Parts: sequence; structure tokens; C-alpha cells
Amino acid sequence: MTKFERIIWTGCLLVTLTLLVGIYDSRAEDFSSNSDIITELSCGRIGQELMDREEHELAISNLEACLRGYPKSDWLYSLLGRAYFKAGDLEAAETQFRHALEINKNNPVAKRLVVEMRKTQDLLKDRDLSEWVGIIKERAADLATLVVGVWLGMILSGISGKVYAHFKGTSFRKALAKEDYDYATDILEDLIVDRKKAELRKRLRELLEESSLEDAKEMIIEYVDDREIEDKLVHFLVQIHKKSKAG
Repeated sequence: MTKFERIIWTGCLLVTLTLLVGIYDSRAEDFSSNSDIITELSCGRIGQELMDREEHELAISNLEACLRGYPKSDWLYSLLGRAYFKAGDLEAAETQFRHALEINKNNPVAKRLVVEMRKTQDLLKDRDLSEWVGIIKERAADLATLVVGVWLGMILSGISGKVYAHFKGTSFRKALAKEDYDYATDILEDLIVDRKKAELRKRLRELLEESSLEDAKEMIIEYVDDREIEDKLVHFLVQIHKKSKAG
């Protein structure tokens, strides 16, 4: 090979190597770009799979990590919004959808889910309102029942009190007529214990109408076993006798 031929061959070799290096660099850039796209897609697919498995919290953390690498991805923002939506955090979901629409106002997923989310919020508000109305109605019904019950109880108590008083009065007079002094003094003792002074005065007046003061005192002393009640009955009897004489 002559010197001239060696020069030509060396030049061709250098040109060929230069072309090969350029092609390699171009391929390397293409591969790097494709690798980025695959990584973003992988992030989104992993997030979607986690949502499909209802692992919403894990999907949220995964997509948030992906967005730190791809902050301009409206697709990842819309996926993150969907994850928050499925987790029940509607405010956070709306924030992510708004981010997606700021990047791409035509993002179909974000636009559709914002509308759905608004409907869901309205339904929740309506449900909460209806629950509160139901609670108020229930409490009002309970209150009305309580008021009616107390009112009826007071009426029945008044009626039963009057019936009981009438029964006791009749029983006391019958006991005196039959000289059943044991039962008659039992009635007087109950009136002392129950602090029914008005009825007690009536019964003692009836006793004084049937007997003298001394006979009435003897009856009480003989048939009443409790000394404290005995003293009270005698005291009331004497006072009523004095008032009747003064009148």
C-alpha cells in the first residue's frame, strides 16, 4: 500500500468512527427519553393498580413521590386526585384535580371527576341535613311524649290522691262505727308518716265527733305502738279540740 493510499484509508476510518459516535449519542438520547416516559407510565400504572386493590393510602404516597419527579404531569395529578377521592378526602381530591386542570385545562378525567365530586359533596350535605332533621323530629317526638306522660301522670296522681283520701275517710268512719280502733289508729298513723296534715285534721275532727277528748286520747295511747307517733297524734288532737271549743 502506498503512502497516499494509507492516508485515504485512515481518513475514511476516522469519518466512519465519527459517524458511529454520533449515531450512538443520538440513540442514547432517544433511549433516555423513552426510559423517562416508561417511568412516568409505570408510576401511573402502579398507582392505578393500588387503587384497584383499594390500597388508597399507598396509592397516594406512591403518586405523590412520582409527582416530585414529574411535577408537570397532569395525568399523575388526576390519578392522585382520584386516589384521594376514593379514600374519601374530597377537599384534597379537588385540589389535585385543580392542579391537573392548571397544567392541562382539557384533561378529561379531572374535568369529569370534579363534577362528580361536587355532586357527591352536595349529596353528603343533603344527607347530613336530613339526618339532623330526623334527629330533631325524633327528639321533638320524645319531648312531646314526655310532656304528655308527665301531664297524664299529674292528672292521674291528683285523681288517685282524691280517690285514696275518700277511701281512707270512709274506711276511718266505718272503723269507728264498728269500734275497730286498731284499724282506725292505723289510718291515723299512716297520715302522720305521709305528712298529710289536712286529712289528719279531718279524721281527728271525726274522732272527736264520735268520742270525748279523753276517750279519744285513751284510744290513741292504747292502740298506737310508736311513742313518737302517739305523742304527735295526741298533740294534734288536743289542738283541734281547743280550736273547736274556741270556735
